[in-house]
Amino acid sequence: MKRILLWNSNSKRDLLGIKLLELVLQRKGFKTMVCNDDQMKLKLSTFQPHGLIAARGNFDAARKSAVACKVFIVPGEGAQLTKETMLSVFMGRSYFKLDSVDWIERCYLWGAPTRGWLLETGLFKEKQLKIVGNPRIDLYRDKDLVARLKNRKPKQFVLGVAISAKSTSAANAHSPGYAESYFNMHPEMNFPIVPKGRHYEDICWRDQAVLRLTMRYMRTFLQQMEGSIIFRPSPFEDPREYKFLEKCYKGRVRVMDEQTIPEFLCGIDTLLTCSSTTGIEALLLGIPVISIMGTMDQEHLFQHVATQPSGFETYVPFYHLPKTEEQLLNLLKMAKEGNLPVSPKTTQEVNQLLQDIYTWPSKRSACEEIADDVTNTLRDVPQASSDVWDKAVKHKYPLPRFLLAPAYTLRHWVDYWQSGFFRGYYRFRKNKVKNVEKLAREVDFRKGINHAETGI
Repeated sequence: MKRILLWNSNSKRDLLGIKLLELVLQRKGFKTMVCNDDQMKLKLSTFQPHGLIAARGNFDAARKSAVACKVFIVPGEGAQLTKETMLSVFMGRSYFKLDSVDWIERCYLWGAPTRGWLLETGLFKEKQLKIVGNPRIDLYRDKDLVARLKNRKPKQFVLGVAISAKSTSAANAHSPGYAESYFNMHPEMNFPIVPKGRHYEDICWRDQAVLRLTMRYMRTFLQQMEGSIIFRPSPFEDPREYKFLEKCYKGRVRVMDEQTIPEFLCGIDTLLTCSSTTGIEALLLGIPVISIMGTMDQEHLFQHVATQPSGFETYVPFYHLPKTEEQLLNLLKMAKEGNLPVSPKTTQEVNQLLQDIYTWPSKRSACEEIADDVTNTLRDVPQASSDVWDKAVKHKYPLPRFLLAPAYTLRHWVDYWQSGFFRGYYRFRKNKVKNVEKLAREVDFRKGINHAETGI
């Protein structure tokens, strides 16, 4: 029986898609295992898979394991739809960039634009790239399941709020540690979402602005309108930072950090966000999206963030972009009355965006496309010997194989405990989450879908 190791790099963001893909692979006859960043080297050494499914292309452990198994890239992020961000997903940033990708068997891409950008690098061959969409989006193909999730929503108006202000707090509850981070930062380190010559402090400025305005507009909504709020923190943030909201407005605000994105979106009427790509999935479900980014001074904003890599020339214009707090409140009132269009763009334009980003709708699910390709690729691949794996994967401490698992487990449980937020840090790394497992098992992969059935 062939073995597949699936790498869970960010449980809160990626686990649902990984579990959906794992189920399809198991039905194809594979023996599977899911690991997180902390377990990566351990599971490569002990599970010794025929194939590794990794979330990114610039992890050293993935590259080194290629001498012993086939490496497939299934990115957990990819909806940004800009050249700069997508190249960083597959090739890293500045000094992290790969100078060779020959060791990658296949990259499974969300959409056609990324394929062109990767080919432009001159490193990738056409046979290494396959457009399939994204496993997490497969859930939306099952319109009956989507309907059941939506039926759980209360009748009163629910505003969903999803932002990213990840430099303001950390999922592992450690302080941002800016001094040490800057001290250790490579001189050539750069970030694709800021203009040339700008740096990480500009990302921090953006995050502070997003956080301040989001809190302001949430308070305005709660003071002036009826309805409730479901707040979804960024997967990288400490959700305890927002728990005060539940105390201030008991019964009207819920901070839901363990919901999957589909569960979150199916439980709201309208989404308030910044430039988060969660809004693109909301569009797919026919949910109106309002962005706060238009209420910022645009000249000041774009001194800190680059328009193209940050999505302001691609998907952000598909969100409603009020210029003032008053306009934003009016849009919320329209949404509450059921009169707010899903997007300021036409249905045809929204559908084209979804096709470009998600290859949506597709004839077959992304999970099925990936599983079939992996099956064909690994059919005649032999099992690498333990000696080959020992040379491919080096551990910090040269322990006997039978001691690796307890040593790794003890080390990382200590890390979780010392973080000061064991539950949150552990959840960020967790490979089994009850609601995710249950939701994945409910998905019917046989169902096809078209734009008309999404409500757009």
